[in-house]
Amino acid sequence: MNGKQWTLGEWLWEWYEIYKRPNLAPYSLRNIEQMIRLHISEPLKRLQLAELDAYTIERELVKLGRTRTAVYARQVLFSAISKAEKLGFISKNVMESVDKIRYKKQPSKALTLSEQADFLRALESSRYKWLMMFYIHTGVRRTEALTIEWADVDYDGKTILIKGTKTEESYRYIPMTEEVAAILEGQRRQNKQERKIRKSGQYRGAPSSVVFPFSSEQTSRAFKALCPAHHLHDLRHTFITRCAESGVNISVCQQIVGHATADMTLNVYTHVMDEFKKKEMQKFTINPKI
Repeated sequence: MNGKQWTLGEWLWEWYEIYKRPNLAPYSLRNIEQMIRLHISEPLKRLQLAELDAYTIERELVKLGRTRTAVYARQVLFSAISKAEKLGFISKNVMESVDKIRYKKQPSKALTLSEQADFLRALESSRYKWLMMFYIHTGVRRTEALTIEWADVDYDGKTILIKGTKTEESYRYIPMTEEVAAILEGQRRQNKQERKIRKSGQYRGAPSSVVFPFSSEQTSRAFKALCPAHHLHDLRHTFITRCAESGVNISVCQQIVGHATADMTLNVYTHVMDEFKKKEMQKFTINPKI
């Protein structure tokens, strides 16, 4: 098979199965699989290898923003297309002309209680209501929610398996509260309804095993439309902040969100406590009324 016969999507999965699956640990395989399935765009995957050019690839990567996801997507594409060149399927690795992505982590900013109330009201008429509610009630990362399957939900044990996307520690089980159980049932009902109206084009036929049948791009765009002043990742920070404000133990919160170290969680807790202390000190007077 030559470059004119392989589409990029076909080659990515072939490369994954032959050159990655036999050689990498499950965690690394999971990251690559999710990158191919969720983050490398469908228009790009439909192109034949011989049709690829640097501009088209850069145009699709820029949609991911200057993010860690974009960096990893470029790495996966570079490796896979480089192998295709070595095998003689294409004459040139076009990824050599694709600029490296300069990623700078943006500080997260939790929604205030007022912003949170506005956001929840906006969700009432949104197709993404249950997904966004799940984020704010669990603090999971974007892709972690999108890869949950119904088989990962243990109703008897009241836990949900989160197949972590960042570190070994992020592969974890989280408790399923009554609120989260209600959210999952809301999404289940929505999925069944959307399958009935598949012909309308609103439902794209995601596997029935998937809890939240949305792509990463759909999810980020939907959130931005609902909450323009924030990024989707801010819902994770919001969950941690609400945990701190509610007095949830730091170690428990750390385990639920899948932080590698307690320091990352502690930074949020410390900030919340600092704000609390400032408000409390406003009550101070050297002449209290007794």
